[in-house]
Amino acid sequence: MLTKRMVWLLSATAGFTVANVYLNQTLLVSMADSFGVSATQIGMIATLSQIGYALGNLFLVPLGDLYERRRIILLLLAFVCVGLLASAMAQSFIWMVTASLFLGFVTIVPQIIVPLAASLAKANERGKILGNIAVGLVSGILCARLVSGFVDAQFGWRAVYWLSLGFTVLFIVLIRLGLPKNKESQNMSYKQLLLSLGPIFMKENVLKRVCLSQGMMFAAFSLFWTTLVFLLTSPPYSYGSGAVGTIGLVSIGGAFAAPVIGRFIDNRGAGLANMICMVIGLLSFIVAFAGGGFLPAVIASALLVTVGTQANQVACQAKLFQLSPEKRSRLNGLYMVSTFLGGALGSFVGVQAWSHFHWTGVCTAGLIMVAIALSSAIGSEKQMPVASH
Repeated sequence: MLTKRMVWLLSATAGFTVANVYLNQTLLVSMADSFGVSATQIGMIATLSQIGYALGNLFLVPLGDLYERRRIILLLLAFVCVGLLASAMAQSFIWMVTASLFLGFVTIVPQIIVPLAASLAKANERGKILGNIAVGLVSGILCARLVSGFVDAQFGWRAVYWLSLGFTVLFIVLIRLGLPKNKESQNMSYKQLLLSLGPIFMKENVLKRVCLSQGMMFAAFSLFWTTLVFLLTSPPYSYGSGAVGTIGLVSIGGAFAAPVIGRFIDNRGAGLANMICMVIGLLSFIVAFAGGGFLPAVIASALLVTVGTQANQVACQAKLFQLSPEKRSRLNGLYMVSTFLGGALGSFVGVQAWSHFHWTGVCTAGLIMVAIALSSAIGSEKQMPVASH
């Protein structure tokens, strides 16, 4: 049974770990100067971090259905330390790209934590618990952008990775002392576990729909935040990385939205919450398109895209965890693969759109991505299982 202290620990661990996927987004301009590469080339660091995260979700997250989850979390955090060390010491662009891919691959601790929390939570409190875990995730993303921008401005981008390394070591100790062991779930081989992923995806229509919904929402989210640093460091703004990090403060709204949407899900259902979140995402790019040269409009769109995307993740996972309890890690792994492949697509398309069409191209691409996400809602409510309360 989950205690409040355990929920806090899981939420904080998820947040500090997921931050490692987003650290580089505010650092791209500084890294490009350090390695002497173009904006298009340096965008590969953000793209490959998320591809690595997607691969980790495919090959590592399903292990949560096979082995004791605390042990998996501790082992992965140790590998995160290796990835952070390699990033901090990178001497070339290729080195940094490789380190970013590896770091993304092992930074999937939150996706071991989420199904663990869902399994331990009561059915009528699952939305609230997932919302609380999402607070940590959103806060981690927020802190990644905010802290990395300030640290980069004062000490350089390498110091960001050294700082994250120190916090990761701290959380290894906290998890070791504060999280009890849990039972192993499945009696099958790793090969059998991976071979079961295809049939699960083909069978579960709800899984397909939430993959499309959050995959495209996260693509739009990643597109926005990857290119925002280029917008704000260019005329008419011409801000430094510290100021760009400050803009990330508005995404704290996503942290407040997650528990609100969690309670809404427990009372009104995940389907309606899912639709509301995608409409918010659409609105964010309409605002960004209309007001790209007006800072308050950019800040408003940053808030809306973060609220819509992070709350939508809670809604989608609430739908997902109404399915087979013994498959939760695999369901979540497949779901997060699509989410971060979407994120990688968003980073790639965002850099290309900025390079060729600047902010107008970015906003147009974002609108298309959210419109595709909305298509996942067509007819979905008829197929949704009813949650037990």
